[in-house]
Amino acid sequence: MTSRILPFLLTLFCGVGVVTRAEASSGLAAFPAFEATGTQSSEGLDARWREIVDRRSGAYATRATHPVRSTADGLDADGRWHQDISGAVHPFDSDEAKIVAVTEAWLLRYGWLENDGTAYRDDVQVGENGTSLRRVVATPRDGRDVTLWFDQATKHLRRAQWRSSFLTFTRDFSDYRDTAGISLPYRFMTVAKTDSGTEDGSETVQVDRYRRLDEAALATALARPPRLPGDVTMRGDTRVASVPMTLEGGALLVDVSINGAAPLPFILDTGGHAILTEAAAKKLGVRGQGKGVSTGSGPGSMPTSYAHVDNLGLGEANVRDQTFLVMPFGFGFSDRGEREPIAGILGLEVFERFAVTFDYDHRRLLLSPFDIGAAPTAMTGTSVPLRFTFDMPVIDGTLDGKPGVFGIDTGNSGRLLIFPQWLQRNGLIDRYRKGYALVGGGGVGGPFVSRLSHVESLGMGSLIVHGHIAQLTPPDAGATANVSEAGNIGQDVLSRFTVYVDYRRAAMTLAPRAVAAKPGNADPGLRAGRKPDQPDRFIVSAVVAGGPAAKAGIRVGDAILTVNGVSAARLGGWGLRDVFDRASDGQAVVLGMVNGRKVTLHLVDFAPG
Repeated sequence: MTSRILPFLLTLFCGVGVVTRAEASSGLAAFPAFEATGTQSSEGLDARWREIVDRRSGAYATRATHPVRSTADGLDADGRWHQDISGAVHPFDSDEAKIVAVTEAWLLRYGWLENDGTAYRDDVQVGENGTSLRRVVATPRDGRDVTLWFDQATKHLRRAQWRSSFLTFTRDFSDYRDTAGISLPYRFMTVAKTDSGTEDGSETVQVDRYRRLDEAALATALARPPRLPGDVTMRGDTRVASVPMTLEGGALLVDVSINGAAPLPFILDTGGHAILTEAAAKKLGVRGQGKGVSTGSGPGSMPTSYAHVDNLGLGEANVRDQTFLVMPFGFGFSDRGEREPIAGILGLEVFERFAVTFDYDHRRLLLSPFDIGAAPTAMTGTSVPLRFTFDMPVIDGTLDGKPGVFGIDTGNSGRLLIFPQWLQRNGLIDRYRKGYALVGGGGVGGPFVSRLSHVESLGMGSLIVHGHIAQLTPPDAGATANVSEAGNIGQDVLSRFTVYVDYRRAAMTLAPRAVAAKPGNADPGLRAGRKPDQPDRFIVSAVVAGGPAAKAGIRVGDAILTVNGVSAARLGGWGLRDVFDRASDGQAVVLGMVNGRKVTLHLVDFAPG
């Protein structure tokens, strides 16, 4: 039963020697707007931390400043905003982001100490490490449920837990001190985890002091940073930079120069950040510092450090002073055989600064800067609005006629991903569970088992496409099992169009290519890759029952030396994927096995649906 004033609130804040709720509210009245300053410790780095909160409007701004990694977040009359480590600002404006922002602001202004119309329910007593706690679920008006744990003895809030997209956040409050007649927490520890229990990140804030802010100081302190830090230059009088672009095995690769070095291939990922592989960082002489963790597609995580890069070169465009994550991606992530290995990933730092055109027909990426000269010219085609929950743009779309939210992910080199929780809610789960099982996929979080089948239709704004393969992810696949979204649209769909992405206009435009490319699924029914200690062969790691590879007698553990006469050493893992990605239904591919025999795979689309 839900009540706006539960009996527990009457008992929680009254008792001998304890500040009552009314007294707490009265004490807070002395802080209609306040500043808290201190130190944020996260990922092995200690940053200067400052938080400004206007308790009357709910507006806030939080900033963490460190020479190698600085970020900021806030809420104002125009909505929720985020400044990422590249120094640029973008909104969190999806429906999911808006409802979460209400609850986060409520926590920051200590809303549980006020009678503000928040609904409370499920009041229970629990014990934890010898401490008696009172647990209750609060729902701020228009906000997301947040579970609160109160210490029965001190009446202090000990913990808050709430959900945001595919993450669950837990914040512990401690080190309460009397501050102008009210007890306030001076230490917060926040941890974010995926549904699989994998940690996505954590931080501890130690507050040095709280102080009241007057109106003049408040307006300045709450002001958003500039949308861009003015770090882009263009060579000569160039208005649009052109960057060589390759689609290889589904990976969208662009040539990028780091600190003036020869260009290296990077994956361009709308959902990503600037990342160097450890091997590339070593080659370039770039050193990381700090120690963090990152999640993504897949159930696991990967350690990270941070490094400063003086110059990022993209054709005729240059971006100064960027922070890169350095991550230990495995051999398979970079493996292009005799060609230059993939050096890393680029993401927000590009899309926030440029309107980006993916010209697949001419194998080039076109970059039009937002803050140099006239605004970029919009492309003609089907325009689809973009919004953000975190850092990946999302759109309103449909799957088999059912409406849902889909991520637009240029870093997704595989199939259209569809998420089981959304399918369950929309009565589609049984249909897509009939797909054939395949181990593979996954990004930062590692591989997972998925099921592949044909969709009836996929809608992106007003555009409807047919014939694509969908990959049903497991419920513990991190960002690719997102309870707030329906799926993730990657290169298998996007590369059928000329794509224009404009974050300033908050829109993606899709236009027909010169030659229409039909979706296909000439799947060999196997997964194979090279290992660093055996670079002359592909080792088969998975075989789909009933698929072409199984019918040809291929087994897990078999070694492949050549594909259509080209050596494994020359092709590399991405080259092998590219052979099958470019094949058509019914095509034959000849494998040269380590024992000297030749095996012919007759490729066929065997996905149901």
